[in-house]
Amino acid sequence: MVEITIDLLRHGDVADGKKLLGHTDEALTELGWQQLRSVIDGKQPPWTSVVTSPLQRCHAFSEELSSQFNLPLSIEPRFKEISFGEWDGQLLSELYNGEHADKMMKFWQNPAEHSAPEGEHYHDFERRVMTAWQALLDSLTTETSHHCLLVTHGGVIRAILRNLLGFPTDNFFRIAVPYGCLSRIKIYQNPATPSLIFHGGTL
Repeated sequence: MVEITIDLLRHGDVADGKKLLGHTDEALTELGWQQLRSVIDGKQPPWTSVVTSPLQRCHAFSEELSSQFNLPLSIEPRFKEISFGEWDGQLLSELYNGEHADKMMKFWQNPAEHSAPEGEHYHDFERRVMTAWQALLDSLTTETSHHCLLVTHGGVIRAILRNLLGFPTDNFFRIAVPYGCLSRIKIYQNPATPSLIFHGGTL
């Protein structure tokens, strides 16, 4: 039986002032670097490969990790965060207190029914994420070792968990995915059966 393990890691702290970041590309803060480096905490990581979103809040740490431990690194654009359209890169405090406040609340309650203005529709977002996820699984089944780290975004992690565990989209934001959150999924092949081993755990 083929067994694949994929660890999902959310990027660390990014922008001053709590911005809503989708495709907006901002760098990690020093705290963000600390949050990600603490996941390793001096240990030898179990991963045999690293896959990352191209946005620098994911890619920069992935590149450091790959170089430090001599791990193959792949950049997958389809693992980018959802685009928030007109809201992307704006301060949350301004959005909550501005003309979009009501639309924002409806989006948090059910993103599949209420998209951000000019933003990516949730179903399109999940479709591209899960297409990339299947491509990742297909690539790992051809290898002899199958423990991959995917460094990505909170929305991407929620979309993967929602799809694998089957909970409704109106519960999407009920899963807390803080900065530096590490989750582990095992997939047992023939037939493919995914299991969430832990969420918000440690190595």
